[in-house]
Amino acid sequence: MNEKRVEKKFVLGKFKDDFFKKFLLVNGFTKQYPDRTISSIYLDTANYDFVKDNINGVSERKKIRFRWYNSDLDKIYIEVKNKKNFNVWKNVEKINLKTNEKNLIEDLKKNFFNIKFKNNNDFNYKFVLKTNYKRSYWLSNNNKIRATIDIDINASSLNNFSKPVHLGDTVLEFKFNPIHEKHFRDFFSNKFNHLRIQKYSKYVRSFLELENSGINC
Repeated sequence: MNEKRVEKKFVLGKFKDDFFKKFLLVNGFTKQYPDRTISSIYLDTANYDFVKDNINGVSERKKIRFRWYNSDLDKIYIEVKNKKNFNVWKNVEKINLKTNEKNLIEDLKKNFFNIKFKNNNDFNYKFVLKTNYKRSYWLSNNNKIRATIDIDINASSLNNFSKPVHLGDTVLEFKFNPIHEKHFRDFFSNKFNHLRIQKYSKYVRSFLELENSGINC
């Protein structure tokens, strides 16, 4: 999954998913399939270069994370997400791991540092934090633009999953092939005149919120 795509995000506060859903429905979007809960474990370098690059506005950056859906720990994926300006591409690999919630972090660490995954030895990587949220999936009537709405975004220290920090954000994200950039601009024109596209990273938001709450990552 290394095909490039463009991502554009809009962010509002809590309980704004109905507003976003109504907007999508009015503009010809339909739901693709049932909502899912997404969980991710994020990694960073020893110096938190991924966080720093995002905050400093470095145009070319990446993230590394483990991801699974709903509670299915039999299907965990490792992703390297690369971004240059608004263009995004991912390398995704399913890992072969038998684990449970109690042993999850230790098993993931053993797996990561043992497998021959691209670039995993370039830095002294460390496991940083966990996020989880609910996502709904949408598709435009011409199949050119995908959209997702994320709600109930939580961040947790890897030392204590039972005390998450709630971010309080509702995120609408549009995703499309770069060849459809003009189509998106035409679609976007005059539809969101009171909102602005925002840079938004769940990893960075989670990192900062945990730090502000006195929870070390």
